[in-house]
Formats: sequence, C-alpha cells, structure tokens
Amino acid sequence: MADGVSGSLRLPAGRSWLQSASSVMSRVAGCARHAPAGERAFSRAGVVRKLAVYGAAFLAGFVPGWAFLYDQEEQWVRGRCIQFLLVGLFSIFVMWWFLSRFESHGGRPGFWCLALTMPTMPCWGVAFGAMTGANPGVMRWVFVSVAVLVVAGVTWLRFVSDLVRVRVAAWAASAASCVLPSWLVCLLFGGSPLSCLPWCVAVGATGALWFLQDLWAIDYCAGDDRDASFEWLAAWALIFDLITLVAALARGGTAAQGQ
Repeated sequence: MADGVSGSLRLPAGRSWLQSASSVMSRVAGCARHAPAGERAFSRAGVVRKLAVYGAAFLAGFVPGWAFLYDQEEQWVRGRCIQFLLVGLFSIFVMWWFLSRFESHGGRPGFWCLALTMPTMPCWGVAFGAMTGANPGVMRWVFVSVAVLVVAGVTWLRFVSDLVRVRVAAWAASAASCVLPSWLVCLLFGGSPLSCLPWCVAVGATGALWFLQDLWAIDYCAGDDRDASFEWLAAWALIFDLITLVAALARGGTAAQGQ
C-alpha cells in the first residue's frame, strides 16, 4: 500500500484526504482505479515519461510564441493569442469533464481523452511564449521562481512533510520555506519589499499546497498499484498546476515591476 512505499511521502490517512484535497492531481488519485491483473501498474517513472511528452508539447508552442508573437500591440497578434487561449481553455474544460466522468462512472483514459486534452500544452505554450517576448524581464523572474518551487517540491518539502506530523502544520512550514526564496528573487529583480511580500506569501502558500498534494497523490497511486493509464492524467495535472503558478507569478511580477 501507499504508506509502505520506500522513500515516499507520509500520506494523510483515509480516503477523506482524497475527497477534500483541492489540487487536480488529488482528483486523479481519487478516480484512478486499480491496475487489472497482468497489466502494468502506475509508477513514478511512467509519470516522468509522460511529463516529458507534455513538456515537449508546451515548448513546441512556447518557441514560436516567443519568436514571432511577441508584439502585443499588433491586433492580429492579440487575435491569435486569444484563439490559442480559447482552445486551451476548451481543452481544460474537457479534462474537467473526463475527471468528473471517471469519478462518477469509473473507466480509464483512452484515445479521445488524450487527444482532446493535449492541446492545453501547446496552446498555452504559445501564450506564455508571447508574454515572454513582450516582457522578458518579468517572465525571466517568473520562470526562475517556478524553478525554486520545483526544487522545493522535490527536495526539502519531502523532509518537512516527514518531520512535521500534523498536515496543516506541514503545509504552513512548507509555505514559509517557499516564501523567502520567492521574495528574495522578487527583490533581485527590483520589486519593492513591502509590495512584493503579500503576494509572495500567497504564492508560497499556494505553491506548497499544490506540490505537497501532487507529491502525496503520485506516491499514493504508485504505492497502491493503480492503473498505469492514469499516468497521463497525473502528468497533465502536474503541468497544469505549474502553468497556473506561472500565470499567478507573471501577474504578481508585472505588478511588482510597476511599483
């Protein structure tokens, strides 16, 4: 079972955690069924391979968006970005529908689930590429901050979760450990200390919550012999959380730069 996985995070006890958790990854863990006999089970390595596929799709949109769609003053550029964002939003709503269907009726991801949810990555990649071309300083800080949160998610947040036995206290300690690096990066890029601190606290709290839940959910599925087909949903959910963080950080970074 998940609690016995070597090197895994300490999982909150009971199914109530899966039902009350807010991240997309936790919903994936809640609806993932057990692997049929004789078929490959859910694994962390499988999630990493799917992450590489989705990451490549995101970069496939990011590069042309950064190289060509950077002039936000041109009307046709705005129109193209809006079109890509709408397609990406449609893909997100499709994923929400599939998750609800799996939760209520069971089943497993198939071709249409993957085909209709894949556009999220390149379409939003185009939008973020255009944002990077238009505001390279802000977006450079944004991606550095996301890198800090990713490092936290795969390194010290695990130790915080193991050392602090109460779930809420573990989240609070993890959030505090993410706030300071984000705040220092903000100051490095010229933000005002007092104006940056409130949203750095919000970003640290949200980032720690998402990463802890994502890591818990991945370990839960990997340790409980869940269906390997749900690795696609887990990889999508993790990148979606990162995209949401990038969007929040980009907004905060723009506000800080304007101070």
